[in-house]
Amino acid sequence: MADDRISTQASVARFLVVGLASFAADFGVLVLLHGVLHVALWLATTAAFLASFAVNFNLNRMWTFRAAGGAIGGQAVRFVLLVVVNLALTVVIVTGLTALGSDYRWAKVAATAIVTVINFVVLRSWVFRRPAR
Repeated sequence: MADDRISTQASVARFLVVGLASFAADFGVLVLLHGVLHVALWLATTAAFLASFAVNFNLNRMWTFRAAGGAIGGQAVRFVLLVVVNLALTVVIVTGLTALGSDYRWAKVAATAIVTVINFVVLRSWVFRRPAR
């Protein structure tokens, strides 16, 4: 039981580090492409998102949840589905809280916090689940 708690705490810490690394990749690629190389904003934003996506998927797969031995195709499909749900949930939360009178920035912070918790649980139990022993 104590080993499971330590394992979960370590996974949460790694998950948060991966989130920061993903943000850094996203922001860094955006600034490099748009700010330095003057690539169109829509294209730079798309490339930055895809870079962040790749960093997030691979680091979570290999480091956070140590699921590199699993079938990457199924994991990738489940990850993409989760990203789509994240987008929909974020839009619902931000627009819903804003309609209730919240500032959109605080609504985005709330949405990010909620989605982050959900992501950890879903990534661990579904996307990168370990096969039963």
